[in-house]
Amino acid sequence: MTLSSRYAELPEQTDLNAGIESVWSSLSDRSGEYRVLPDGRCDILLRFQAGERPIREVTAVVTGPATGYYDVPIVSGMGFAGVRLRPGSFFRILGLEPASLRDRNLVGDAALAACPELAAICLPAVSREELLNRLIGFVHRRNAQSNYRLPPQTREVLGAFHASSGRLRIGEIARMHDIADRTVRRIMIEATGLPPKAFAQILQFHRALRLLRDHHLSPADAALEAGFSDQPHMNRVFRRMGGISPARLPDLTLVTIRD
Repeated sequence: MTLSSRYAELPEQTDLNAGIESVWSSLSDRSGEYRVLPDGRCDILLRFQAGERPIREVTAVVTGPATGYYDVPIVSGMGFAGVRLRPGSFFRILGLEPASLRDRNLVGDAALAACPELAAICLPAVSREELLNRLIGFVHRRNAQSNYRLPPQTREVLGAFHASSGRLRIGEIARMHDIADRTVRRIMIEATGLPPKAFAQILQFHRALRLLRDHHLSPADAALEAGFSDQPHMNRVFRRMGGISPARLPDLTLVTIRD
């Protein structure tokens, strides 16, 4: 998300074995819009108004995997407590196929209809920390109750995409694991809800963002290092995925993407 100076991740709460890639919270410091960038992940989050004590109105939101950016209206003081799920864990935690939520979210009643157990974590709370603990506990319970575990082959294919930051072609990954291209496609759609090419471009997009913002590379050098064919190719991806230009990056909050 962008337009928030108070986004924070809690790395000590990460538990990849339980499907928790990141626990995060955000508090809007102004009214406007959040720009949500695609990251190849699905989140479970609770939305609330931080000024309330106790926090009475809590809305559950389940975000599906996005292929492009979208803007969310916010007001000053709106808070979010969230868990970002590790690719491949969405079905295990929520019982939903990630592809069924591609480019859409479940908000409020729609989220509760899809997973009624979310209602228990939407009760009034004394603090944002209580909401975060409820979310973490929810994921741990669902993980323990599920018999589904990620197949080793799926873990290996996902690892190859992450290790290359999306730079390897589908055929190259298929040959690395002695499987067909269509098997790579099936694995990625089942695990992430996205076709392999879309997932790879998201990883490239985030790598390029980091190279530009954190390492201060020029757009031309960032395009080369991130594996784009050339700078115009990177420019097109930035416009489609972020609505931004590599030459003039706005103030962005970049999420942590783990392999």
